[in-house]
Amino acid sequence: MSFRRGLLATALISFAIGLPAHAAEEARPLTASGKAWATVRKAVRQGDTVAVELRFETDYAGYSGETIYEKLADGAIYLSAGDTRFPLLRENDKPAAPDELKLKFNYDPTKNPRVGDWKARFAAPPADAANVTLTLPNVAPIGPITIRNP
Repeated sequence: MSFRRGLLATALISFAIGLPAHAAEEARPLTASGKAWATVRKAVRQGDTVAVELRFETDYAGYSGETIYEKLADGAIYLSAGDTRFPLLRENDKPAAPDELKLKFNYDPTKNPRVGDWKARFAAPPADAANVTLTLPNVAPIGPITIRNP
């Protein structure tokens, strides 16, 4: 199924069950190409940190991959709750995230839609923050994300 048909089908189903079409789109934060999206696999509080894991997928046959970021700029990736930002942690003076994120080529997403994985650790928001949003370069805001406590 092409991306456009998939998006149209999602919007029609959302309309049929009474959800606004934009709610369906928000469930799939798209990358800059519009041909892949991020899915939160895990967001777990570990003391004063939060570990987040993402999976990137596509349903676009012949997806050529894309670069989300090559050099991680300070402050480019963060969690937010309300008006407060929670930065990436630093380990040995390096951000607790991959130095680059490049999504892979996928000629047949019907076999396996995954084109990339990503994980990072952040300073934890207060325990009463119900949901957070993740900001990542070249990807629509990811959220709301519910942080689980172990």
